[in-house]
Amino acid sequence: MAFKSPSHKKSRSTSNLSYYNYKHVEFNKYGKWSRELGSGVGGTVRLINRKSDNKPFAVKQFRKRFPYESEKSWLKTITAEFCIGSVLHHENIIETIDIIQENGQLYEIMEFAPYDLFEIVMSKKMSQNEIFCCFKQIVMGVNYLHSMGIAHRDLKLDNCVLNEFGIVKLIDFGCSTVFKYPFDNKIMLSSGPCGSDPYICPESYTHSSYDVRSADIWAIGIIFVCMVIGRFPWLIARVSEDTSYKAYLRYPDRLIKKLPPESRSIMRKILEVTPEKRATLKDILEDEWFKNVEYCTVAHKSTNHTHHLIDKNSN
Repeated sequence: MAFKSPSHKKSRSTSNLSYYNYKHVEFNKYGKWSRELGSGVGGTVRLINRKSDNKPFAVKQFRKRFPYESEKSWLKTITAEFCIGSVLHHENIIETIDIIQENGQLYEIMEFAPYDLFEIVMSKKMSQNEIFCCFKQIVMGVNYLHSMGIAHRDLKLDNCVLNEFGIVKLIDFGCSTVFKYPFDNKIMLSSGPCGSDPYICPESYTHSSYDVRSADIWAIGIIFVCMVIGRFPWLIARVSEDTSYKAYLRYPDRLIKKLPPESRSIMRKILEVTPEKRATLKDILEDEWFKNVEYCTVAHKSTNHTHHLIDKNSN
């Protein structure tokens, strides 16, 4: 099954726009545009190198306002990603540095991590310990997000990048939503599918509302399966549309047994179809296999594996 797939993206609730002041500054304070890194429904990301020291940044040029959108609605939708990204500070989350408004366009300045996990998986060079390391880093990033009351909602290989030290960074918060506000214990549910089809949890199609934390857990399970077997287990988690998913419901162990033995217990819980029975982040963090996975951090580089850093633009 091919890795690339369509996305379901919806605008998300944001903080009050009056909290943010848009900077009418000269864009060339960061340097000149370089190559395109990627594009999607939310905009285009390009590389830029700062003039003073040639330091690279990733710059997202947000999409233009649709004809049917008011300027207020457009700003609310476009700045959702920046509003969320700007409060996140963790080594496994891409750092959002600045937002610039110039000539009617909005640009988001971000830390640049040059290596795509998608490309690394497709190279089929990853060792088992390397896969375990990347998976643990992703979980640590998601755990931080959820501790901040934020769900990513579009976790996939394409939204994981690595820096030159093998540190995984989660990117693209265009689908993200706040499920819990500070000093409020209420968990807000979401509705409808959001993200890329193969990673979307089954309850988003069958339930009128669902817990987005469980949706993120499902997605990281699909990421792990993709890293191990090198393909999607199914293209969409709907019985009516995918025979591979239908087969999983009948015989889940056919897939689980393709995974490393030590990971099977927790992965069976992560890919539990019933969301109320699915593993929580607490379950994952307390799993014996997961706790013993050696992984790279900013402070400590693991010695039991080497990261295969594949640059898709090197050729």
